[in-house]
Amino acid sequence: MRRLITAMLVASILLLTLSRTVAILPVYAEPLPEETRKLLEKSLSVVELDREIERISGLKGKTQNHIEKSEKQLAEQEIAIAVQREKAGRVLRSYYMGYKDFWLSSLLSASSLPNLIRVWETMDMILEADHSTMGDYAENYKILKKGYEQLKHEKNDLSAVELDLIAQRERILTLQKELDQALATSDDEKMLQRLMDELQAYWKNVGLYEVKQHFRALANAMKNLPDFVKKTPGIIQSNGLKTKLTITDSQLNEFLRGEDSRFNDFAFKFDNGLLTMEGNNGNITVKIQGRYTIENEPENAIRFHVDTLIFNGLALPDTTRADLEREYDLGFYPQKLIKYVKAQSVEMEDGKLIVQLKIG
Repeated sequence: MRRLITAMLVASILLLTLSRTVAILPVYAEPLPEETRKLLEKSLSVVELDREIERISGLKGKTQNHIEKSEKQLAEQEIAIAVQREKAGRVLRSYYMGYKDFWLSSLLSASSLPNLIRVWETMDMILEADHSTMGDYAENYKILKKGYEQLKHEKNDLSAVELDLIAQRERILTLQKELDQALATSDDEKMLQRLMDELQAYWKNVGLYEVKQHFRALANAMKNLPDFVKKTPGIIQSNGLKTKLTITDSQLNEFLRGEDSRFNDFAFKFDNGLLTMEGNNGNITVKIQGRYTIENEPENAIRFHVDTLIFNGLALPDTTRADLEREYDLGFYPQKLIKYVKAQSVEMEDGKLIVQLKIG
């Protein structure tokens, strides 16, 4: 009985702790003062830039390791190809030093048919070996050259990563300096510092997870959009080799809410070239705004790019938006809807997404 009471007390304490943790930074009942909002946005950006620096540092380390492995492999290939080069050189020298004439005279001077056949077979065998040697050298040289091109590409990537790392570090230092100056001149430095600390803790423990969950749910739902389009009358209209796909925002809301119940608290709207998702589930408010573009590499696709991401009234930095784009694919692939079609244009206006498709 004593153990049961103890367990119940521990459970109650845990539940109370969790409820307080989630309630650290609820959806704001009133708008924040503009100066405080900007300060909190900068504080949130510091956390996200720090996360981006960690990601880039990891990428830099992986790229450096790959370059070292590539350089070692290329050095080994150079030794192997040096042997092939010597063999190929011997073959070429034999051609230019008169061995062709030797074989030709041997063929002409054969005294009998069996001798002629033996000379021919021997010559054929040597020529085949020569071709094989030259072919091996050419193939190995091609592989080596491709390896050096790849190594050059990797070193260029590493240089770009290092520049990005320097830029993000400078950016975070500037933001941190601005935060320190704002805190130093504020009337209530302790209150603002506490608010920023709570925001950062809430974002790390709850906010980022919630935002990623919404992006993951969107990405999973988009995989099933072609099936929804096929079975919904009026979305696809064909005229000869041209096909037009028109989805209204009410249809998109119907589709997404049918895919995941969390979208019951959110609304999607097409307008002025943008798709806007906005909602409030009681714990967080999220606004995602972006646009679609046509891309043909590595395949024809309608890609979604996040232009704005607002969490509980605070705008998240570009690094967060780019990171979510990398991790979650919110695009649409026309060839999963109809084979042999390509998207030519995409527009969003008056509550509609309009995609022009062409067979090709």
